[in-house]
Amino acid sequence: METAPQKPIRVLQLCEHFGTRNASFHGVARSFELWIPALNKPPFEVFLCSRAQATPAAIERFRRVGVEPMSLGYSRLDPRNLWKLIRILREKKIDILHLHGYGACTWGRLAGHLLGIPAIVHERCNYRTVPWFQRPVEWVLGPFTRYAFAVSESTRLFTIRKRHIPAARVKLLYSGIPLDAVPQISLEEQRRSRRTLGVEDDTFLMGIVGRLEPHKGHADVFYALRRMGVPMAETKLWIIGDGYYQAELERLAREAGLEKAVTFMGYQADVWPLIQALDLQIFPSHREGTPNTLYEAMAVGNTLLASTADGQGEILRRNRDALMFTPGDVVTLSRHLLRLYGEPVLRRSLGEAAKERIKEFDMVKTMDTLRKTYLDIMEKQR
Repeated sequence: METAPQKPIRVLQLCEHFGTRNASFHGVARSFELWIPALNKPPFEVFLCSRAQATPAAIERFRRVGVEPMSLGYSRLDPRNLWKLIRILREKKIDILHLHGYGACTWGRLAGHLLGIPAIVHERCNYRTVPWFQRPVEWVLGPFTRYAFAVSESTRLFTIRKRHIPAARVKLLYSGIPLDAVPQISLEEQRRSRRTLGVEDDTFLMGIVGRLEPHKGHADVFYALRRMGVPMAETKLWIIGDGYYQAELERLAREAGLEKAVTFMGYQADVWPLIQALDLQIFPSHREGTPNTLYEAMAVGNTLLASTADGQGEILRRNRDALMFTPGDVVTLSRHLLRLYGEPVLRRSLGEAAKERIKEFDMVKTMDTLRKTYLDIMEKQR
């Protein structure tokens, strides 16, 4: 007698947004771009939805990996989010909600409670506090949240203390990166990439990858470069990414006398050739979860200079995988920049160590944890 085919376990990944008008593609969207193709295999069927309307850049990128994103399309506090989400959950016969971001976590947990669908809260950043309008929600819903992940230990503590989710229910889960899918380009290709963009072989090329927002720390790097005392003709800094803070950063670069050294590259759908052309990649954030850009930089063996913010300070080992500084410490940042500028052997050893260290954060482990969690939740539901 033939056995009946197993009913798929349908999971909806629901987030706030994939990007905004000013920042085309956010870190959480990059995670989905990697996760969903890896997760969307029997017995799982994974869907993707944002609370805000999806940006054209995000839709294009998701479609390239076989994902068709949905959107609720309403503002964060609009109750119509709840009714549309309930309709999607019923139409898609969703078994598990996996939630990212305050609005998504609010409407997702409410919809899950009404329909009896288990919900996972996934916290991705340590904001130190919760916005005033969200605090009553967390006071009410936090203690009743049964499943939660956090992308770093500091973020886990934030989730417990500020979102009021019981400690035993909040699990640490580093996002990682699929190491078998990291493109490696040759030294000659790296040089060709630099020359194409007007960078000579003997120029010290630095880069920062990420959204252009004040807490990302770009301005600290400008101030540190001004302190270095190295002729700007010998150095260049690529700012890769977009965001509402760009005009202010351009002004700050001019004030620091760096307008010829700093190039704003804008949003780049494919950063791999650009980051592999760098001599140094900088992570100056004042707060973070654990950025995907850090995993990518480690995977290609880049030399790293990073603040100790949140997950960065947990993953990187000071003076082994990277030189590090306290967020906002421009003096130490400048000293490290000058040292790395003058010591190519040190740059090479740090890059090799980072490439070895990233093996502990292969995304395969993350996917295994998510699959096991989904199966455990379904078993409890039965």
